[in-house]
Amino acid sequence: MRSPGRLLAVVTALTVLLGGCSSIPRDGAVQAGQDVVAGENPAPVFLPDRPRDGASMEEILTGFIGAATSPDNNYEIAREFLTADFSDTWKSDSGVTVEDGSGRIVAPVDETAMLVSVRPVAEVNSIGEYHEDAASANVQLRYEFAQVDGEWRISAAPNGTVLDQATFEDVFSAQSLYFFDPDYQFLVPDVRWYPRGASMPTKIVNGVLSGPSEWLAGAVTSAFPEGTALTADAVTVVARDAKVDLNSEALNADRVALQRMKSQLENSLPSGLTVTITINRNSQDIAALGANEPEVNPRVDARALVLRDGEFGFLAATGKTISLLSGLSESIAALSPSAVTLSPSQTAAAVLTGSGVYGVRVGEDARQLDPRLNLIAPSIDGSGYVWSVPGDRPNELFVYNTQGTAQAVPTPWQDASAIAALKVSRDGTRVIALLRAAGELRLVVAAVLRENGAPVGLGDPVPLAAGTGTPVDATWIDQATVAYLSLQPDGEARITAHEIGGASVQLESSAGISTITGSNLLRDLRALSVDGSLLVQRGIGWQERIDGVTLVATQQGTGG
Repeated sequence: MRSPGRLLAVVTALTVLLGGCSSIPRDGAVQAGQDVVAGENPAPVFLPDRPRDGASMEEILTGFIGAATSPDNNYEIAREFLTADFSDTWKSDSGVTVEDGSGRIVAPVDETAMLVSVRPVAEVNSIGEYHEDAASANVQLRYEFAQVDGEWRISAAPNGTVLDQATFEDVFSAQSLYFFDPDYQFLVPDVRWYPRGASMPTKIVNGVLSGPSEWLAGAVTSAFPEGTALTADAVTVVARDAKVDLNSEALNADRVALQRMKSQLENSLPSGLTVTITINRNSQDIAALGANEPEVNPRVDARALVLRDGEFGFLAATGKTISLLSGLSESIAALSPSAVTLSPSQTAAAVLTGSGVYGVRVGEDARQLDPRLNLIAPSIDGSGYVWSVPGDRPNELFVYNTQGTAQAVPTPWQDASAIAALKVSRDGTRVIALLRAAGELRLVVAAVLRENGAPVGLGDPVPLAAGTGTPVDATWIDQATVAYLSLQPDGEARITAHEIGGASVQLESSAGISTITGSNLLRDLRALSVDGSLLVQRGIGWQERIDGVTLVATQQGTGG
């Protein structure tokens, strides 16, 4: 997943005073800044104004914050607003405060200090992880000043930068760093946000070499030997080829590991770049993985998988016929299910019925796995494990192997009182859970911890969303995007999409939606209404495609 920045409609609006780009309101005339320069990157390049002679403390402050739009040469322009001593210690890359742009407030503290008040909507930490901020209170940032040769300069300030949300999306870009699942069958995305520009390839490679985010560490692995690093902190790009020179630790990699290292980098770097790996400037003959190349974004059959009129199978494009799954469809339909999840191989399914959860496999009789009451829709992973949990007992999670043996899986949401959905990612490395805890809705993602392929636990949960409403359903859209359905106090069925490691967006909803099911793209998200209508997105709304549908099944792969 790579997210190009939002293009601004009016480029000249980016060059107002206040640092050329800042939105801090102040008195006085607006002056033109320097021109915006466009390059190969379609996002705008900002060239904020430098400090002017005789500028007031407030003008220096607003100019400094505005200069955060130009990360070139380690924020060279921004550092011109600092004293020499502070410029050497200010850590520009310690993080970003992303604020809502509704109006920053600047207030003097005393003759040599000022406060800037902003309302944060997200923060980006030092390694590029993005976390939405649901707090409504403003944050106070203190800036201190000193005279240098008769000119005001900033002598103390918070580390990191401040950007309004609209500008942040132009200055920074979401990049997926890729790591392997334990079986090296999939590349799993770890989304980070980096400033656009010539230094981005270096930041991406360093990010991969540093390993996955802490929350993912137990579920994924890297092909790079421990201690592998760049010999110089720079990746040069020549004719769309990234030159990556590694230190001696990389010599511990065998032929296959080298191939996997190259695959990690080529998938992590911006689209269109190739990679040449050298070790201590010595060239390496690294062939492609070929048939062993991992899947990057597993896809599912684009057709809806439904139960309708007693038949279970793929709904034809015409919406009039159903293609049955050999060895599965009849057995599944005979159970009169209320929810079904089809395995990646399309040879097994986890089925929820009135008498519990069943496992159905080609060539075998349906097997009852979990007879407990109040079970939610089960999930199934690529290793054939069926995941099942009661909605009113969210910490009693069990997985069942292909022989039907149960194993309890400790959960990290001990404060939850209810769970509406638990869905395993298509690569089997993560789960999302839609919960009720402390009286509020919570959507979390957690790593799947395995031993010899068997799930044995979940990592610390990463909160994706929290708020009002009753949790109803959740689904994976792709490897880095999920969506959840909630019922608001006013009766609205609200659907929200969330990028793991990115921002959320509320989708247009429709009355009476009971479940949602992902396909391959956000626009292909499907909804089922309480009256049995299968709804698909059309424009900004939802359109009924066919009626009489009992359920829309979750798919975990294409069966290829």
